[in-house]
Amino acid sequence: MYNNIIVTGLPRSGTTLTCHLLNKVPNTVALHEPMEVRELAKHKNHSLACDHIEAFFEQMRMSILKGKKAISKQVNGKVPDNPVGSKYSVSGLRASVASHTEIIIEKPLETNFTLIVKHPSAFTALLEVLVVRFPVYAVIRNPLSVLTSWNSVAFPVQNGHAPAAENLDFQLKKALAKIDDRIERQLYLLSWFFKRYEQLISHDSIIHYEKIVSSGGQALNVIVPGSNILNEKLENKNKNDLYDIKLMHCLGERLLKTDGAYWNFYSKESVEILLK
Repeated sequence: MYNNIIVTGLPRSGTTLTCHLLNKVPNTVALHEPMEVRELAKHKNHSLACDHIEAFFEQMRMSILKGKKAISKQVNGKVPDNPVGSKYSVSGLRASVASHTEIIIEKPLETNFTLIVKHPSAFTALLEVLVVRFPVYAVIRNPLSVLTSWNSVAFPVQNGHAPAAENLDFQLKKALAKIDDRIERQLYLLSWFFKRYEQLISHDSIIHYEKIVSSGGQALNVIVPGSNILNEKLENKNKNDLYDIKLMHCLGERLLKTDGAYWNFYSKESVEILLK
């Protein structure tokens, strides 16, 4: 039985940081969005899409063991802690600095090493089938910080869409299409992510970004035993200097008036603290 593990979570919640940290753990390889997830929507049903994912795990495992190579989004040949740059373009948004290519896996590995594949939106849409076949973990983060980050990046979530999820969940796509206001779409999408995790993943398998940071990465021991060796100096970026503070306050005011599924994980007080 191979140690194949799925990691998902909210876009901009720390899923890439999670992979970056887990790659520091012995006998573990964590790949950052390595799959062409558009291909998953071409299958007739989610079970066949899951077959595709299982086959990808096998392909990557053999490639790593035989050729020390794997596919991943990367920066300078490594899985980064953050795939988004710090500079704003003329559009007023930050862009990804990661590229999708082969990386070299140099660390020593046993045959049954732990292999982790991470995708936020697509894997969240496929949770019903994934949880039956794999250990699945989700990373979550303060909803206001997620919203503010969404509005700072040149990703589809900035416009209130998650194509990789919508292509696999027609009801989500239909619901978002009916919402004209961009921020309202973001709020709906944000609640959709949290609701999926609440309904389909055990509480112990949902990991808070804040705990990852405060523990220096040791909170990831729930995913890979042995992660308690981590002792990284990590900065909580829930109130990132790169964020537009005025926008954060506007988003916070709208967020506090909603009743989304995110309140089942974060208190309104945790949002209000960020607004002080």
